[in-house]
Amino acid sequence: MNRMRLAAGVSLLALALAGGASAQDALSEIRAQNAAAQAAEIARQDVLATQREITARQDQTRTDLVLRQLDAARAQPLGTTGLVVSPPTTITSPNDGLSSLSMQMDRMERLTQDAMARSNAKVRAVRPASER
Repeated sequence: MNRMRLAAGVSLLALALAGGASAQDALSEIRAQNAAAQAAEIARQDVLATQREITARQDQTRTDLVLRQLDAARAQPLGTTGLVVSPPTTITSPNDGLSSLSMQMDRMERLTQDAMARSNAKVRAVRPASER
């Protein structure tokens, strides 16, 4: 009888060990599948981020183009046609100190003079029509 109990106990122990090993294999397989799914999701998110960045840069380029066109239309006096090229601007570093301030003041003066010239041209264009 002891032999039968011992054999049954050994059988149950072997069955439990075999079941535990297959459960560990199943868990390892599930972990591997989860890791692969997570890697695929990360790759998908990277692609979406790249697409959003491309779209943002395209939108910024379109906006810059529209603003440049609006600025050119605003700078062009009435009755003139053609391309108006704005004066080149210089980019100064913040370390320029007083020269930067004087350059900015000179630029403001030029912009004011340009605005006054455009305004005078508009007045001259309207005045002959009103005198008739």
